[in-house]
Amino acid sequence: MIISCTHYYRTVPMIDSQPFVQDECAVSLRERYAFVWKYLKVHPKSLFVGIASLIALNGVAPAIPLLIRSGINTLTSGRSHILASIAWIGLALVGVAFLRSAFQTLSRLNVVGMSRHVEYAMRKDFLTHLFRLDASFWGRTRTGDVMALATNDLNAVRMMLGPGLISFFESMVQLPVAIVVLGYSNWRLTLAALLPAPIAVVLMVTFGKIIRRRFGLIQAQFSTMSAAVQQTIAGARVVRSFVCEEAEQHRFETMNRSYVRSNCILGVYSSTFDPLLTYVTGLSVLIVFWYGGALTLAHKLTVGNFVMFTTYMALLAQPISSLGRVVNMMQRGMASLARLQLLFREAPAIEPGVWLNPGTPSDEPDLQGARGLSLRQVSVFFGSHAALKSVDLEIPPGATVAVLGETGSGKSTLVKLITRVIDPSHGTVSLDGIDCRDLPLTAIRSQVGVVPQETFLFSLTLAENIALGVENTTEDEIRHAASIAGLDPDLAALPAGFETIVGERGIMLSGGQKQRVAIARAVLKNPRILILDDALSSVDSVTEERILRHLKDIMAERTTILVTHRVATAMQADTIVVLKQGQIVERGTHDALVKQNGRYARLARLQALEEELEVL
Repeated sequence: MIISCTHYYRTVPMIDSQPFVQDECAVSLRERYAFVWKYLKVHPKSLFVGIASLIALNGVAPAIPLLIRSGINTLTSGRSHILASIAWIGLALVGVAFLRSAFQTLSRLNVVGMSRHVEYAMRKDFLTHLFRLDASFWGRTRTGDVMALATNDLNAVRMMLGPGLISFFESMVQLPVAIVVLGYSNWRLTLAALLPAPIAVVLMVTFGKIIRRRFGLIQAQFSTMSAAVQQTIAGARVVRSFVCEEAEQHRFETMNRSYVRSNCILGVYSSTFDPLLTYVTGLSVLIVFWYGGALTLAHKLTVGNFVMFTTYMALLAQPISSLGRVVNMMQRGMASLARLQLLFREAPAIEPGVWLNPGTPSDEPDLQGARGLSLRQVSVFFGSHAALKSVDLEIPPGATVAVLGETGSGKSTLVKLITRVIDPSHGTVSLDGIDCRDLPLTAIRSQVGVVPQETFLFSLTLAENIALGVENTTEDEIRHAASIAGLDPDLAALPAGFETIVGERGIMLSGGQKQRVAIARAVLKNPRILILDDALSSVDSVTEERILRHLKDIMAERTTILVTHRVATAMQADTIVVLKQGQIVERGTHDALVKQNGRYARLARLQALEEELEVL
C-alpha cells in the first residue's frame, strides 16, 4: 500500500489542474480600471484630499533646492545684511520642511486609509458573490484557488491602491516639476542630465512585463498549494489510514520548493530592477557633476545653481528608485485584479432573489404549503445523460412520500430540483401552485428543510450547529429538537454537553451523531417541507425506528419526502415512489406495492431476509 501510494503521488504533476482564474489576459486594462474605480469613487473625499496632498507635497519639495541656491548665492554675493537674509532663508527651509511633513501625513492617512476601506468593501463583495455562486461553480473550483484570491490577491490590490498609489504620484509629480525647474535654470545641463532617461523607460517596460507574468505564475502555484493543503487537512484521517503521510509530505515539499523557486526568481528580477534604476540615476548625477562642474569653472553657471542641480539630483534619486517599487506593486496589483475580476465574472445559473419570468408579482408570496409540491413532466439532462425523464409527481400538503431507487436512479437530482439547486431541463416544479423559477431562492429555501446524507458541521458548539440559521432560539427549543433527533443518549458522553466544540467538520462526532445533529437542525428550523435525503443511513435500525417515531408528529404537520434505500423507512410514508434510470416505475402504498410483486416487493423480501440473517 505504501509503495503504490507513494508511486501515485510521485507520478502526478505538481499542478493537478490549472486554477480557474489563470487567463488574466481575458481582462482588459480598461475593465480593470473600471473595476477599481467602482470602489474608489465611493470615497471621493479621501481620494481628493489624498491626491491633492501628494501633489502639494511634491510641489513644495522643489522649493528646498531653490532656497539652498539662494542661500549659497547670498553667501557668495558679498552683499550687506547677509546674516539677515540667511536667517530668512533658514526660516523658509523650516517652513517648507513643516509643510512637507504635514502634507505627507495627510496624504498617507487618506490614501492608505482609503485603500483599507476599499479592501474591506472588496472582501465583503467577494464573500457575497461566493454565496451567490451555485453548485456548478464549486464543482469545478478548488477551495485553495478561492483562498488564494481572498488572501494574496486582495492584499496585492490593496498595496497597489495604498503604497503603490502614493509612490506613483510622488514620482509622477516630483519628476516633471523638477525637470521644469531645472530646465528654467539651465536647459543645456537639464538635457544632459536626462540623457539616461530612455534607459529607465526601457527598464520599466521590460521588467514590468516580466514581474506581472512571474507574479501571475506564483499566484497560480499558491492556489494549487493551498488547495493541496486544504484537501490533506480535510482528509487527514484517510491519509493516516492509508499510511500516506510520507507521500503527502513529498508532494507538498515538491510544490513548496517550486513555489519558493518561483518567488526567488521574481525576487531576482525585483532586486535587479531597483539597482538598475539607481544606476541610471547615478549616470545622471555623474553627467551633472562633469558637465555642470565644467560650466561652473567656465563661469557659465553660478555655484548656487550648481549646488541646486546636485541637490535636485539627490532628491530625484528617491522618486526614480521608487519607480521600481511602483512598477512592482502596480504589476502585482494588476495581475491580482484580473484574477479577482474573473471570479466576479462568474454568474450563477440560478440567480438568487430575482424574478426570472415576466409578469410575476412584485411582492414575495407567503408560501405556506397550502397546495403542496408538484412536478409535471420534469426532465433533467446533464449533457446527453438524462438524470430524470418525464417525471410526474403530486405531493399534497402534509403528505409523506418515500423515494426509493438504486444508485444513479435520480433520487439526488429530485432533491436538488425541490430545493432549486438546479432547474429542470423540461417541465415545471411548482410550490404552492407557483413555478419555482418564478420564486426567489430565499422564498423556497426558507420553507424547505433538508437533512443530507453527508452532514457538514462547523467548528462551533453542538448547540450552535443545531441552531444554525435560526435566530433567537432558546436552550429549551434546542434541547427539544435534539431530543426528537435522538441525541439524548449521546449528550452524557460529550464533555460539555451542548457546549461541546464538535471540531472541524464535526470530527468529534460519529457519522450517526452528525446525521442526528442535521435532523435536529432541520426540526428547529420548522420548515413547511422536510426532506430526509437518506439521512438515517449511518444509524442502526433500532435508532432509526426511535428517530422516526419521534419525527412522526413533526412529519404529520408538514410535507415530508423520505429519500431512502430502506423499506423499513419507506413504510412510514403515505405514498412510495420507486425510481429506475430517472423514471418512476412504481408508486403506491407499501401494501399495494408488495402485492404488485415488482421491484419494491423484491427489495422488501431481500431486506427482510438480511434482517433475519443478522438475528441468527
